[in-house]
Amino acid sequence: LNRPFILGTRDRLWKATLAHRFVELLHMKTGKLTRLYQQNIDGLEAQCTNLPREKVVMVHGSMNEAECALCNTKSNFHSFCSLVQNNIKD
Repeated sequence: LNRPFILGTRDRLWKATLAHRFVELLHMKTGKLTRLYQQNIDGLEAQCTNLPREKVVMVHGSMNEAECALCNTKSNFHSFCSLVQNNIKD
C-alpha cells in the first residue's frame, strides 16, 4: 500500500501529463478518437474534461473502488482514502 500515492491521488497532487493533454487536443481538433486505452490506475485522464468517458478503457482497472484482499469488502475511493489516512501510517 502506497499511502502517499493514494492520498496524493485523492488530493489531486498529480496532474495530467502532456501525453494526456495531447490525446485530448487531438480529440477536440479531429473528433476521431475511437478509444483511449489507459493502463495506469491513477485516474489522471479524468482531469481531461474533453475526453469522452465512454471512450476510455481502463485496462488494469481504476481506483474508483477498492476491495480488501482478506475479506473482499468493497469501498468507494473516498471512503478507502479516509480509512488509509486514519489507519495506515507512513
